[in-house]
Amino acid sequence: MHQPISSLNLPDFKIQELQTVGYHYCTDANKSEKKFASKIQISQWDDLVHTPKTRSALDIYQEECVSGTILTSSKELDEALGGGIPVGLITEFCGEPGCGKTQVCFHLCVNVQLPLWCGGMAGQSIYISTNKGFASHRLREIATACVNNYLSFKAKHCILATSNNDEFCVQSIMRNIRYIGINSHVELVAAFKCMRHWLQENLMIRLVVIDSISAPLKKTEFKERTQMLYNICNDLQILAQQFKFAIIFTNDMTTRITSANSPYHTPSLGDSYYHRINVRVQLSKKD
Repeated sequence: MHQPISSLNLPDFKIQELQTVGYHYCTDANKSEKKFASKIQISQWDDLVHTPKTRSALDIYQEECVSGTILTSSKELDEALGGGIPVGLITEFCGEPGCGKTQVCFHLCVNVQLPLWCGGMAGQSIYISTNKGFASHRLREIATACVNNYLSFKAKHCILATSNNDEFCVQSIMRNIRYIGINSHVELVAAFKCMRHWLQENLMIRLVVIDSISAPLKKTEFKERTQMLYNICNDLQILAQQFKFAIIFTNDMTTRITSANSPYHTPSLGDSYYHRINVRVQLSKKD
């Protein structure tokens, strides 16, 4: 059975161009077709003419179970998330300023480095800050508290380190968090263009944080922002599934008006973005 050209992941106008000149099935692809494909600017022709591989839901579920989760330092939140922050997916923390979004990110950057035997991933993280909210002194405080709890847990259960190199300490925690400061949406896009190279250079990355995703996009036009958000989410999640890391976004709140002219608070960036992320956690401050 021949696969029709219309089944390919191509824009409609390109499919029409192919059909107009007599190309109706993928099996028609040969050297002349590749030449034609280059003329109408279709890249990766060989990938297009091969039917995508199928996977069972069981395979995907088992892979997710093996990938594990990152602990948040909150038992209740971990339970609500099904064990922690999932790998390969986009998790968003949204809320008003001062509700603790950045602090949650700091805890995740520390907890992802915990050894495997105590629920961690023995990994590293990339922290992309777009709002100047990265406080290294606060991160060090969280790292110190985590190390103290870790040492107490080891002593309580009489667990000894196998070598001096695998010791979980404040210095190693701080060293394994790669910080990137972003000042505009252009720099944000540039950072993601380099992401694959960074991941290939360091295969221990298990967490990528963008704090916040909305800050550098506020001055962009709606159409540009929508396309940029889609590309960021799509490209980053492809990398996350390939290199096995979790994605964290933080997002601000904005005010909208109902049809009855009543204001209400909702996460920024709109409904299209909301349908692209996988998990949303809304934080709030206690009175």
